[in-house]
Amino acid sequence: MSRSLPPSGSIRTRVTVSGTTDYDAVVDPANRWNGWVSPYFTLDTVRRLSAEMLGLADAHGYDCADTVHVIDGGTDDDGEPRAIVLHIRWVYLADEGAQSVTSVVEPRTEDGLYCIGGWEWTWSITTWDCVCGSAPDFHETTCPGCGGERPADYGLAA
Repeated sequence: MSRSLPPSGSIRTRVTVSGTTDYDAVVDPANRWNGWVSPYFTLDTVRRLSAEMLGLADAHGYDCADTVHVIDGGTDDDGEPRAIVLHIRWVYLADEGAQSVTSVVEPRTEDGLYCIGGWEWTWSITTWDCVCGSAPDFHETTCPGCGGERPADYGLAA
């Protein structure tokens, strides 16, 4: 099933938690948790996020990082990948138990995107550096300060 348009009020952009790695996402900039956006990702982006989070957990310990797991199950009747996405919050395991710290992340009905860390992680919209010194949000292709264009190599994935 082709899902190319974000829901009303949402935009395609890039987001980051730590300011070091950014991910293509769909967000509603007006829908915020404590000032932070709650992004939705394609399954391919969830796979990338999963690999990076597992790397962080392996490097720094599972008490320092949540992990996201994509468990594949072939394809559905429409030929779309079938997968289950799990979000595990290891730091709470000893106190709360496995069922409490593990969430099944369902794809959003209207577009099939997955919300990872929404309303709990400090996701922000990535910015790009304009030659004038401004830092417009990633989805802004023209700098509001000087009218400069975002470099082409900053483009969004399809």
